[in-house]
Amino acid sequence: MVRSKRGERAYLIVMVDGDSVGVAKRKASLKAACEEQGMAPPGDTDNVLICVPTWNIETWLAYLGGEMVDEANKGYPKLARPRECKPLVEELVVMCRARALRPSAPASLEDTCASYRRVFTTGT
Repeated sequence: MVRSKRGERAYLIVMVDGDSVGVAKRKASLKAACEEQGMAPPGDTDNVLICVPTWNIETWLAYLGGEMVDEANKGYPKLARPRECKPLVEELVVMCRARALRPSAPASLEDTCASYRRVFTTGT
């Protein structure tokens, strides 16, 4: 599934809310959708990062901003400006690379960090 142009590596990042079904079932539905369209679903060696925050990305942003979060809560506020997420995402990259999410990290974020390491830090 890796596509390249002039030797450059290409990556695909898929972001979809888990909502009430959760990470595993949402990933299974993405796999089924690929198969339904006659294409192979992403495998472990493909440069595809699938991110599935439960309910919404604001849960992750609240966690990254230092809050204790509960993935069952749908009520985390949006940031005032989208650019406010940049330092939070930069910190997330550092934590994922170091395998060092702070305590009480959302399970969906732990799953994404494991996938991030697989895609971006091994064999690239």
